[in-house]
Amino acid sequence: MSEASDMPSGFRPFVDLDQARMRATRRLFAYWRANSAARRFHRTDIDPAAIVEILPFLILGDIESAPFRVRFRLVGTSVAEFSRLDFSGRYLDELNYGARDSVDWSDCYAHVHDRREPVIGTNRISFLDGKVSTYEFCILPLWRGADPAGSFVASESYEGFDRFDIPDLEPVGKRRHR
Repeated sequence: MSEASDMPSGFRPFVDLDQARMRATRRLFAYWRANSAARRFHRTDIDPAAIVEILPFLILGDIESAPFRVRFRLVGTSVAEFSRLDFSGRYLDELNYGARDSVDWSDCYAHVHDRREPVIGTNRISFLDGKVSTYEFCILPLWRGADPAGSFVASESYEGFDRFDIPDLEPVGKRRHR
């Protein structure tokens, strides 16, 4: 596992359940750990019925290595609502988070893929009125073919946020192609 000091800011290795503050993060990590410890755990092995209570907060996707790209296969309803965009089927490099997120998502996914280890972190987000808040996230590697981190399951935990504040968030945008 990596030392937190050699990592970009905003995330660190996720090695212990006690690192998580939020219910959805704790639940996903416990489920992932139980299933990945004894076997190669693939995206297709995830049983939605086993984690139904956190499905709205999940993101499933693939990490492509050459060239490096992250494709979001499925975005939970709460993530889409909170992002103000359902980015299912899109690539990370097609999205613009810069106006609202403090975390460099490309660094996070590259770390998960290169080190084959889960991460947990806090994203500082900006509202349209200048207000700032945070939420907890985790990204957990999954096997895809022969790649032990070619896929992932992630969660974003928005506990404590009022749904009525969502319209005041900077939306995740689509990058304009040149």
